[in-house]
Amino acid sequence: MMMNNAMRPVMLGFVPVAFSLLIVAGCQESSAPSAQPTIDPSVHVQKQNPSTTPASTPAVLAVEIPAASLAPEDTIAKHEAQVANTNKTDLSDLPQSSASAKPTTKPRVKAEDAYQQEKPTLMGLKLGTSKNLVLDRFGKAKKQFVMDEDDDAIQVYDFGDFSVGFNVKDALEFVDVHSTDIDPGLRGLHLGQKVEDAISILGKPDSNTTYVLSYKSQGTLLKLDVDPNANTIQSIKLFADR
Repeated sequence: MMMNNAMRPVMLGFVPVAFSLLIVAGCQESSAPSAQPTIDPSVHVQKQNPSTTPASTPAVLAVEIPAASLAPEDTIAKHEAQVANTNKTDLSDLPQSSASAKPTTKPRVKAEDAYQQEKPTLMGLKLGTSKNLVLDRFGKAKKQFVMDEDDDAIQVYDFGDFSVGFNVKDALEFVDVHSTDIDPGLRGLHLGQKVEDAISILGKPDSNTTYVLSYKSQGTLLKLDVDPNANTIQSIKLFADR
């Protein structure tokens, strides 16, 4: 009995100490920061009301990839592929140039230079015209040679459809037309036409034989050689009447 009474003060002394320890421990727990859950902002999604907000299509991130440079042979192959897929144009309706088309640079004789009785000409040329004037008008001849059968040699310039001759003084001595493709300047008369056409255009000749029609004027002679079988004009010459 006396022992129990002696221990009571000791026990009572422990109680305040234990209570104080409990209070201190509780304060430490309350003062310690509470751990908060970590929220990844990249996965945070705002909650929406499905009844009021329409479903949206997730955005697609477009990534621009730089185009690889093509090698020269790849560029050529691509161009050929594009050309192959191009619609072809039908060229059959387009005008085609003929390789055999005749040149249109034939000399033309002006109306005032055509043959007349008072001014006899051929190819628009009057006898006695200087060589320089003739060559300036018709250009370079295709062939050139000299006729030396007579005492006075004649320089001949052949232009293909016609030829001209010059004496030693470089004056025009004759003109000779020998192609149906040229207009000789005889008011519409051409080689190949009938004798009747020549008489109708030039009038009555000074001489009319089976082989020749000739017209004399101003000291000149216009000679038309005739094909007796076809009765057509074969050549036309203008030269001095001596």
